[in-house]
Amino acid sequence: MALRRLRFVTGILLCLAATRAVQACAVCSVTNEASRYAYYGTTVFLTLLPLFMIGGVVYYIAKKGR
Repeated sequence: MALRRLRFVTGILLCLAATRAVQACAVCSVTNEASRYAYYGTTVFLTLLPLFMIGGVVYYIAKKGR
């Protein structure tokens, strides 16, 4: 039980220590237009990909059930 608590506290401390590194995003303040569009395109792609994957599974199950 003590080891579990130690791991939890260590994880929390690591997350708190990493906040400065997380705020140092090199892409969010890009001035190059091509890089900015690539960033936005990747964001849209990675946002929609799980939805399309779930939709594909639902479509496959519905088609298989007929």
